[in-house]
Amino acid sequence: MNRNMILNVRKATIDECEVIFDLWIGSAKWLKSKGIDQWDPNHFDVNQVRDCFEKGYEMFLTRRNGEVVGTCLICWSDAIWKELDHDDAGYIHRFAVSRRHAGLGIGRQLLQWAEDYIKDQGKHTIRLDCMSDNPRLNQYYQACGYAYVREFRWDNGWRANLYEKK
Repeated sequence: MNRNMILNVRKATIDECEVIFDLWIGSAKWLKSKGIDQWDPNHFDVNQVRDCFEKGYEMFLTRRNGEVVGTCLICWSDAIWKELDHDDAGYIHRFAVSRRHAGLGIGRQLLQWAEDYIKDQGKHTIRLDCMSDNPRLNQYYQACGYAYVREFRWDNGWRANLYEKK
């Protein structure tokens, strides 16, 4: 991991929906190739990115040497947290790094940036989730200091682990 790598993170615009969509699809295809049922590429379309903008979610793009290498979405409420959802938390979603840039530490730096951004907004709790049956990603988030809170189950059988960092 290159901790000295300079990344430029900035808010994305609705004109960059295709760029974000490409990152989501790239990650979804990679996950599927690894047998991980987290993001199905067949369930994504570019209109989902537009919907995120319209719902007021903050979308970010990360660049390295001018090239887009990652994205994440930050929102200030998340229904899957149910009664634990509160105003003092920021939620990280749709966290994706270009597969061409995997293994360079970009994900960890982007995650740190998102944590700092949430703190800068006056929030004291940072939250995210991932599929319960994705052991590698669960271990990654725990190694990044996130504490397991509980599992959320959908009616279709999907299960997500909820994590937070204070």
